Amino acid sequence: MQVVLVMLRSDGERRSFSIVRDVTVIGRREDCDFRIPLGDISRKHCRLLKEDGILKLQDMGSSNGTFVNNKRVQKAVLSPGDALQLGGVSFVVQIDGVPDEEEIVHGASPTQHTSSTSSAESTNGQSTSGEFDPLSALGDSNSESELTPMTESQIHRDLMSELGDSSAPRAS
Repeated sequence: MQVVLVMLRSDGERRSFSIVRDVTVIGRREDCDFRIPLGDISRKHCRLLKEDGILKLQDMGSSNGTFVNNKRVQKAVLSPGDALQLGGVSFVVQIDGVPDEEEIVHGASPTQHTSSTSSAESTNGQSTSGEFDPLSALGDSNSESELTPMTESQIHRDLMSELGDSSAPRAS
């Protein structure tokens, strides 16, 4: 099973992160499998589990919660196209290429966990006053529209550099 978390920026660009392990811990601690170094992400926020062709999500007692399709969850089975919200970061879940790249780019928008509206009713993924929107805060990147498989170290380095962590190791 190929799992990709697609982070969408408010300008429509995206960053893709391949989840290659059967158990992937997501959080802000350096020893997490997928590190998101933001204050609203718990040290160990949640974990993704690949079991028998099913992708499961478990919140690990996060302070700000884990949301699937704008609903706070402790556990969930993730399906292709689900919106996953961790703190202020939004992803679309892609499993075995579904939804396809065209649907993700044109059919999905980041969700806001502080809003009770659906993503279709949101303000085109733009954050409202007082909300932190890391997607719009991300610097310019190339507009390559292809998904690229990434190693774990590339995932950490890319996400950390996208989020402005200057201590992120740089590719040579």
